[in-house]
Amino acid sequence: MSHGDMGIISGTDSEEFETEKIFQCLNAKNCPALVNKPKIIIIQACRGDTVSYRSTSDGSFFIQTLADVFNKWSHEYDIEELFRKVMQHFEASSSDCMQMPTKERNTLTKRFNLFPDRISVIIFGKGELLKKALITNILGKDLSELSNKKFLTNTEIYENHTYEFICTPDLNTQCEYIQYFSKVPPPDMCLVVVADGFSDKDVRQQIDDLSKKTGKPPEVFTVVLPLRYKPGCYSFKSCTIQQAFSELDKLAADRGLTLISMRNADYFGAHNKMENNRKLTSTKVNLVLLGTGGTGKSASGNTILGEKVFMSKFSPMPVTAECQVAETVINGKHVRVIDTPDMFDGFIEASVTDKHVKQCKQLCESEPSVYLLVMRVGRCTERERRILKMLEKSFGNKVSEQTVILLTWGGDLECEGMSLENLFSLQPTLKEITEKCGNRCVVFENRESDSDQVKKLMDTVVRMLEKRQK
Repeated sequence: MSHGDMGIISGTDSEEFETEKIFQCLNAKNCPALVNKPKIIIIQACRGDTVSYRSTSDGSFFIQTLADVFNKWSHEYDIEELFRKVMQHFEASSSDCMQMPTKERNTLTKRFNLFPDRISVIIFGKGELLKKALITNILGKDLSELSNKKFLTNTEIYENHTYEFICTPDLNTQCEYIQYFSKVPPPDMCLVVVADGFSDKDVRQQIDDLSKKTGKPPEVFTVVLPLRYKPGCYSFKSCTIQQAFSELDKLAADRGLTLISMRNADYFGAHNKMENNRKLTSTKVNLVLLGTGGTGKSASGNTILGEKVFMSKFSPMPVTAECQVAETVINGKHVRVIDTPDMFDGFIEASVTDKHVKQCKQLCESEPSVYLLVMRVGRCTERERRILKMLEKSFGNKVSEQTVILLTWGGDLECEGMSLENLFSLQPTLKEITEKCGNRCVVFENRESDSDQVKKLMDTVVRMLEKRQK
């Protein structure tokens, strides 16, 4: 936005700047990072004989109209249609102060939408867990992370910026299935899940029933085959889950949307994990690492996550200064690992401790939380003796019911040929703390990559959560 003349605009220093230079700066040679990416340049300036009028109080008529059109229609129309509506506004105006804007150097080969339509997928079949397992596997994330809403009775819609999955009721449920196809535009894909050991005849009957209920031809419905099945001569249209991935990726690419992450499909593995965890009220859990400095909280967090996320190193001074969060999925459970600074150092001011505790509680949100009290094997100082009482003061009197003792430097036990029972006999205070925490104790060796120790920890966490829900 500036003053201008034919082919030039005025800079802030009143020097003339050729508009052609803008295009040169953004071409493939000078700006390779923007190759094949839409570039829209809007210039508000006079062009010699062509004057761009503006209100002394409200500013440019062109920019005002542009903002109004985009605010009203950008969610529905592509960029070309938006600019056409701007031009139509000027065409319909009776004011002498309206000068028709022009479009130049148009090289867009596809429709470009600022808010492209999401890919809509309807999933039919018997078995709620199987349908949800398919969605989980396609997206590679827990369904609780997605926006969820109800559409019809017993129907759930999971959506993000790219996809909308309509998880329908069981095929035996009385439902007006035709309503699923009343959307404009109609769904992009109609998938039908079947269990391992399916009968061709039974599935064909399901497809025919869906065809009658919806008024759509059988070819609209694609059966997603279980993993061990290969495409063959079935009496219905079918695909593997990898083929479904490819089709979804193609749809996303055509619309300029985010592609799904291509990974090894574990469709029925996801189903089994959901089945095993069906008793839990939430598939999320917060693991809060607590303890004194130097015990290995950050290193333990990295072991749980399976990668180095939190800074961890040998240091006489505390390394973690603020609460930090990282997330992963372990055995179908969404795990948020919260690393904390040493909140129980006697030299820290009470106001600083209170700040850390408050931040930690805020990070825990509404999901169930398990506190991992990290202690180093062989180190049971006066601070360790007082730490459980400090935890109770900060997190409530019943914090021990949600606490698991996590002993680090477990390799030292092996070197000494000691068992956990031997350690408890030598350190009765440690045994007392562990007993107050329901005898929940897991040994970690963070210098080694051992998935078994993480599995033992998660098994302990799940058992504790299940017990608390009874």
